[in-house]
Amino acid sequence: MDEFDPKGRSTSPPTGVKIPYMRVACTQTGCFPGDVPANLRQIDRLAGEASAAGAALVVFPELMTTGYASPEVVAPLAERIPGPVSGEITRMATHHRIALAVGLPERSGSGDACFNTLFLVDAEGRALLHYRKVHLWDTEKSWARGGDGFPVHLLGDLHLGANICYDVRFPEGARSLALAGAQLMLLPTAWLGPVDEWELAVRSRAMDNGIYVAASALQGESFLGSSLIVDPHGTVIGRGDPGAEQLVIADIDPAAVARFRRRVPLLRDRQPDCYSS
Repeated sequence: MDEFDPKGRSTSPPTGVKIPYMRVACTQTGCFPGDVPANLRQIDRLAGEASAAGAALVVFPELMTTGYASPEVVAPLAERIPGPVSGEITRMATHHRIALAVGLPERSGSGDACFNTLFLVDAEGRALLHYRKVHLWDTEKSWARGGDGFPVHLLGDLHLGANICYDVRFPEGARSLALAGAQLMLLPTAWLGPVDEWELAVRSRAMDNGIYVAASALQGESFLGSSLIVDPHGTVIGRGDPGAEQLVIADIDPAAVARFRRRVPLLRDRQPDCYSS
């Protein structure tokens, strides 16, 4: 795989040199509120484009399968995992040979609760991450129940976890992931604004913890902010053009996380006994 440069250049590595990076794509796209089949077709198309661009993982926005719509639209479309929608996402992942992280409304196994969920399946069709949004925003509380933790899972050689949208305003979520070993945080959103606060929060969570953040932003009349990929220094290494439908692509280097944490040992130097909960 060629080494990707955020400015658009691509150069081939010397023969026999293993590139440790994982190429990640964040979609920046709108969707069709309430139209799950149309949204699945959109996911399929963009997954194919991301795979063709050499990405090993593509991240989609919050509630991509249904749109970030009213509770009356979203709640009836919630499905169990595994189920028809997650099954179709799994089929796309294996077909395009790429890991997919897709936001969707999930119904619990007992059927008595719904969640705002990020579902991650790898290129072999293995379900890896099943993150339920912890911090619910406004009307989400009328149809969804909050999750109860921040799991970390391994994709290839990379440890990753997730926040969803409003979660990123709470430093504890990203810190929980970093303490559990995460090097990359996936962050789907349907951001309602202000747009400057979106970028500030994404960059801060990356630098606070010495992690990468791959943030996929839903586009549309009500939604603000570009998709972003941010490195452990808080530097934006991939950014979407405002309002455009596109893929934002960058390479995630686990060694950069280790280098940052050696230089700035934030996790080691914490003083939790001095913090009020």
